[in-house]
Amino acid sequence: MSKIEQITYLGEIQRKSIHIVSMLIPIIYYFIDTKTALLILFPVTVLTLLIDLGIYHSESFRTLIYPIVGGMLRPHEMHRTSLVLNGASWVMIAACITVAIFPKPLAIIGYSIVILSDIAAALIGRKFGKTPFLDKSLQGSTAFFIVALIVSATWTWIFDYSSMFFFVCIIGSFLATIAEASTTRFKLDDNLAVPLAFAGSTWILISLLSISLS
Repeated sequence: MSKIEQITYLGEIQRKSIHIVSMLIPIIYYFIDTKTALLILFPVTVLTLLIDLGIYHSESFRTLIYPIVGGMLRPHEMHRTSLVLNGASWVMIAACITVAIFPKPLAIIGYSIVILSDIAAALIGRKFGKTPFLDKSLQGSTAFFIVALIVSATWTWIFDYSSMFFFVCIIGSFLATIAEASTTRFKLDDNLAVPLAFAGSTWILISLLSISLS
């Protein structure tokens, strides 16, 4: 398991409780078009990046912000010797990239997976993870995959897509699980790697199998 995950379990719960608010992004995106979504996401992304810059460059800003969120920051986010983006910044960057590049349904599902599956993997992995699996634990990665399947099935039903589409999502969910479990060795943030792995792989498969998204 990755050493950067070693915050307290309570801190992990608090971090994921805030993380789940990000589900508003795919939910709202379901009801609006891509251009409007990007007009909303881009300023919020810039704001999170400015906060990271403030933490890195300003001691007074760190003094102000750390008592509020310090317990939810991972060690590499707290003790910065260089500019390090926190999870919120990566979440927003991933949202902008995923929404801008991929078809709307795949962006929505991929982004939902990175939020909900990541929560399950972190909480189950921290509590019950005993068996190593790539850079994480088998227990956490299993939880990630199961939740990814539930998310995929739910959105497949909402979009009224075929069983073939869900089959493609199963493959995408598996690849997203591998991506999430491999981020440390490849020095990637899982908030970015997961939606790109899911949406990228499913987009290729959907194109090859001529599955309609309309």
